[in-house]
Order: sequence, then C-alpha cells, then structure tokens
Amino acid sequence: MNTNIIKIQIVVLLGLLLASCSKEVDFGEQYQKTLYIVNSRDMLYVGEHFYGTENNKMVFSVYCASSESVKSDVTVQLKIDPRALDSLNQKSALGNPLYVDKVMLPAANYQMPEPVVTIKAGTQYGTLEVPLNPVGLDADITYAFPVSIVENSAGFDVNPELKAMVYEIKMINGFSGEFSGSSSESATTIRSVQPVLKALSSFTVRMPIHTLSSDLEYLDTNFMLLTIASDSTTVTISPWGNAIVEDLGGSTYDTRRQSYELNYKFTDSSNKTLTIKEKITNIEAPRFDEYENY
Repeated sequence: MNTNIIKIQIVVLLGLLLASCSKEVDFGEQYQKTLYIVNSRDMLYVGEHFYGTENNKMVFSVYCASSESVKSDVTVQLKIDPRALDSLNQKSALGNPLYVDKVMLPAANYQMPEPVVTIKAGTQYGTLEVPLNPVGLDADITYAFPVSIVENSAGFDVNPELKAMVYEIKMINGFSGEFSGSSSESATTIRSVQPVLKALSSFTVRMPIHTLSSDLEYLDTNFMLLTIASDSTTVTISPWGNAIVEDLGGSTYDTRRQSYELNYKFTDSSNKTLTIKEKITNIEAPRFDEYENY
C-alpha cells in the first residue's frame, strides 16, 4: 500500500477520535439517591438559642445524596421519635457513669407544623422549621427534641445511621460561655479559675463562686448570679440559693474583650469570709494586643 495513503488514513482516524472526545458525555446518575438528616452523625446535634430572640426556631434539614439533583419534588415525612432519645441516653450512659439523661422538650415549648420536608426539583435538600418558646424551661435540665425519617414520596433509600437526630436545646445570651482567668483572695493569693457561666435570661448568668466546686450537688451553696445592666457594662452580683455572697460594687463587663472584673465577698462552709477580685475572659473571645491603642 502506498505510504501516502496510509498516512492519510491515520490522520483521518485521529481526527475522528479527537472529534468524538470533544463531545459532552452524559453518564447519567452515578449512584443511588439516599436521604439523611443533616448533622445527625452520632445522633446528637446541639443547637444554640439566644434568650430574648424573636422567632426562635429549631431547623431540621434533609439531604438527598446523589450525583444529580432530584428531577421532581420529593416529600419526606418526619416524626417526633422518643425512642431515638431513649437510645441516645442509654448509649451515652454506658460510656459515661456521670451522664445525665436528656429530657424530652415539653409540648408547651414548641409548635410542631406538619412534619414534612420538601426537596424541590433541581435541588438536593429541604428544611423543616419548628418554632421554639424557651419560657419556663429549667436551666438545670438538658432538653432535647428527637426526630426521624419515616418515608419519602420517591421511594429513595434512607441512610439507617443518619435517619434520626436528637436536637439538644442550649440556651445562651451575650454574656454566657466558658471563661478562664484568675480569682484572688489577696495580692499574694491568686488562683486560676475556669468557670462556666450559664445563661438564665437575656441579661443574667449563673457562675460558681471563687474556686468552689461547680458540681450540681452544691448548687444551693456554691453559686452566684451576675446581672448585666442595659448599658452592657455594669454588673450586679447576688447569691443563688443559700450562698452567702455580698456585692462590693464596681463589677464590670467589657463587651469588646468579653471579660468580667468582679468584686465581691462570700462566706465559705467554715464560716470564713473572703474578699474576692476575679478577672475572667471568654475562652472564645478574640485576643487583643495590650498596646494596640498606643
């Protein structure tokens, strides 16, 4: 065969090959569509809610895992599932002897709409909003709202490990959180402290006194209340329960640094009265250079 003819045939074949590679190829659905509740790994999700916020709500999202969006609307039926909460409590208690069971959120504190999530055509997830009313909740009880997937209109698979979620309600305000700092009885007696300040309302937090134990068994004697004034700066100290605490005045809160300077005195279990100066800062607060304003 003539060499030129062979060369022409090779060029034509290469051209056909390149032309075929340039065309878009639709491989279609790459794997089975599967539904699951977002943030449901290990079953527990902690949702933070601010006291005093209007339209407080718990939000549940259902996702359709696939390589393509759904082609038509898919409705996913959910239900309140106390068995999921029981399961979480039992599993957690096995691994932690100090674990305290989470309690079902009372019906008076939420408004359950029709428990249906709609995943719209062309998307991969939908949400369900459940209005939350925190009024009357006990600050020393951990409340939870468990839901699970029941069925869906498209007959998609449901991930068995991600079909249920226990939504824990954590009430906070702008002055609560985990803090770290020092608490001094005198200029020479300075102790490190890491108190957790629990929100009780929009402008009130509860914290352990000085270095006293924060275990709830001592709730009646070892805690005090901090009430932050409308200026978000002035702090008033008062006893919680039967604690013997006296406000010495001059206590303040720095909103920028998220830190407290507290002045008070208290009487301990041995009837000894101690005068305390305490300086604590939220561990999640941004850090500032002390010379930045110079």
